[in-house]
Amino acid sequence: MTPAEIHAYIVERMPEALTGFEAEAAQPTLEVDRDALLELALMLRDDEALSFDRLLVISGIDWEGYDENGKGKHRKIARYEEDGKPGDPGPPGTGDLGLMWALHSMEHRHAITLKVRLPREDAKVPSVAAVWPTAAWAERETFDFYGIDFTGHPDLRRMFLPEDWEGYPLRKDYPMPSRYHDVPLEGLPLAVRQDQEGGA
Repeated sequence: MTPAEIHAYIVERMPEALTGFEAEAAQPTLEVDRDALLELALMLRDDEALSFDRLLVISGIDWEGYDENGKGKHRKIARYEEDGKPGDPGPPGTGDLGLMWALHSMEHRHAITLKVRLPREDAKVPSVAAVWPTAAWAERETFDFYGIDFTGHPDLRRMFLPEDWEGYPLRKDYPMPSRYHDVPLEGLPLAVRQDQEGGA
């Protein structure tokens, strides 16, 4: 099926699950109501005409700085300054967060992307780990870096950062830390560090 045919097929059977369709995107995308995500995921996997048996990737999104149509200049992401001190991330973000799931069918050789937009203050969505087991790792990674809660995940905890790490580094309003416990976290460029060390 083409992406347009997949969209039409789902609209005919589960119209309440979709909130939009980006037909002209580089990766044609179904916009999904998060409350219908799990039921739709099961249909995408189990319906013989669809047979989406592979979840390729889950990507987190921070729409901070964009309007409701996705237009506008994104806010500057805070980083370490030349002296190694954390830059100012500005005020707390208010823009939505979101997720994208890239799906593929080995049987039919077709693909589609799902997208859900989430309020920043209520960033949670059902886990699809019971549908596509590879989601278990991808959801943990996305939780670690974006703080999105995958409800029903069998073991949702940080994957790369320590459990007591504060904040979520891929959010655009993330304040860069200066220390972790008693360890200083310097963001000095290599050239500055070499200069301080006498050109070593």
